[in-house]
Amino acid sequence: MPFSFAVKAGFFLFGVPEHAFCTIDVTNRCNIRCDHCYFFEQDYDGELTLEAWQALFDRLRAEAGPRRYWAYQASYVGGEPLVRKDVIDLGRRYFPYNIVVTNGSIPLPDWPEVHFWFSVDGTADIHDSIRNKPGLYRRMKKHADRPDLNTMVTMCINRRNRDVVEDVIREWNRDTCVRHILFEFHTPIAGLRENDELWLPLGERDQVLDILLALKEVYGDFILPPARTYRMMKSDRCRPLTDDCLYSRVAPSLGPDGTRKEPCMLGPKADCNGCGCIVPFLTRAQQERGDIMIDLTRNALRWLT
Repeated sequence: MPFSFAVKAGFFLFGVPEHAFCTIDVTNRCNIRCDHCYFFEQDYDGELTLEAWQALFDRLRAEAGPRRYWAYQASYVGGEPLVRKDVIDLGRRYFPYNIVVTNGSIPLPDWPEVHFWFSVDGTADIHDSIRNKPGLYRRMKKHADRPDLNTMVTMCINRRNRDVVEDVIREWNRDTCVRHILFEFHTPIAGLRENDELWLPLGERDQVLDILLALKEVYGDFILPPARTYRMMKSDRCRPLTDDCLYSRVAPSLGPDGTRKEPCMLGPKADCNGCGCIVPFLTRAQQERGDIMIDLTRNALRWLT
């Protein structure tokens, strides 16, 4: 992950601070319409101009005071964030760590210090059917295969792609130079969970998580984040963590109009009881000392043997 060792050590010692992260919907536009997209369940009148974003970023920096940064890590989402390269180019001057989450349809700008996360929904046929964009998978792989940049893959697991997880890992590890792959699960819209054909009930999610944990033993750090994050997503642990979501407290989210989104980047219609987003669990995993020590011990034993 893009955070330095010193920052991670601070999370371990003192907990994840307020405004450690933020997410920014830089645009309300997107060139595709994915079956599982949460963004278009939200209503926005428009998006800020570049000048308005700069005024907002200046105000947020002023609010930070001695901290210097309103947030340490900014994730640019949307819509398709690379539609607004101008806003990201501006924003990366205000935050020390920057992540762009992209659908891969647009060539990457030459920003070597930025981390680009490509959203993958399975092997080629499954991905293109979920994204409703024939040929997108092939184009995305070409754009992601940039050895001069920091690129990685994120896969949102659902009923339609749960059986190709290992195929996706193998393909991207073998055929491209992406540095890592990360997994999360489809989050349904509140009140529609039982009729959502993509949502995996927690018991079925546990089965996939067991597979992921076994694959992490094989592929090591190519699969992010640490194993403890996936263990936290299991049905015997997940509900207390989503009921008391640390991420929503330490990671403000801004919509394309610059207003604050609640409770998080998924917006007010997301079903928190069925949350499959990785970030609430990843945030908690940054400071859970017992789980961290378990992972460190396992890694040490693996190295010694």
